[in-house]
This record gives sequence, structure tokens and C-alpha cells, in this order.
Amino acid sequence: MGFNVENNHGISTLLIGKDKPENCITKSSLANLDFITAGPIPPNPAELIINPRMETLLDYLKGIYDIIIIDLPPVGIVSDGIPIMQIADYPLYILRANYSRKMFVAQINKLITENKIKNISVILNGVEMSKLKYGYGYGYSYGYSYGYGYSYGYGYYEEDEEPKTLFNRISSLFSKKKIKEWK
Repeated sequence: MGFNVENNHGISTLLIGKDKPENCITKSSLANLDFITAGPIPPNPAELIINPRMETLLDYLKGIYDIIIIDLPPVGIVSDGIPIMQIADYPLYILRANYSRKMFVAQINKLITENKIKNISVILNGVEMSKLKYGYGYGYSYGYSYGYGYSYGYGYYEEDEEPKTLFNRISSLFSKKKIKEWK
């Protein structure tokens, strides 16, 4: 585990009704960062994720926290995370340069069209910036030596007071909601 904690209780024990959130929330050594581990691996993880208790748990946590990040298994390998992505406010699909399979890129359109994933953002990490070059060479060579990309945004910077960072856009999606009773 990344935080050096036991994984004896967590999301899995919450979803089977064996634990309460306050018993599973762990404060990290980082300011304002709490987390819940996955918990022991259940025999039916996909069934637990689609259980109505998952949505109830998320509603409860949204009443306590400004931002909730859920780390899911790679959707390109298993489809267990799709139900969570469908209810997420801001799902992120992360690809790693020179590592993720090309079929995972094709999976993005399938997530949007077939699984009705909304507001999905794609992040490409692990890009070696030193290899990204564009320009004219001597003689007849011209073009990209590695990589290609594009981006888009909302509005114009002169209209906004300050440019919206990814963090600002994510945090603006969350507002304090009435805390629902954990059942």
C-alpha cells in the first residue's frame, strides 16, 4: 500500500455492511488528505460496486469532503470500474506513454458511446519531454520526431479572472450537499 497501512477494512467491508465509514477513513500524513483502502478482496468485487450501497456511500462522503477521488482497476483490462465512472462527476482516463496498449485508446470512444460515460478527460502521463520536438531540419527533413497532441478549454482567458486549472475545474464540480444518513 502507498500509505503503509493495513488493508483489513475499507470499501469492501463498507459495501457488505461489516463496517462504518468512520472506522475506515484514515488520515494521511499529507494535509487535507484522507483515504479509504479497498479492504480485503471479496469474492464478488463487481457485484459490490454495482450495489446501491456504493452510491449511498459516495453521497455520504460528498457531504463530508470537497473532492473524492476513486482509484479504479484499468478499464482496458477489466470492466469493474465502469459503473463508478458512470456516476462520477469528472472521470479521468489515464494512459501511460510507451506503456498503455493502443487498444486502451480505442476504449475511450466505447466508454463514451456504449457505456454513456460523460465528462471524461484523458491524461497522458510518462511522456519524455526531451523527445518532443517539432521543426525544420537541415536538408529535406521536416516534421515530428515524437509525439502529437492537442487540448481544448472553456472560454477565453481574458473573460476569466484567472485561468482554470484542472484542480480548479474539478473542485468547482463539488459543492457541499446535505449529508445523507449512512445505512
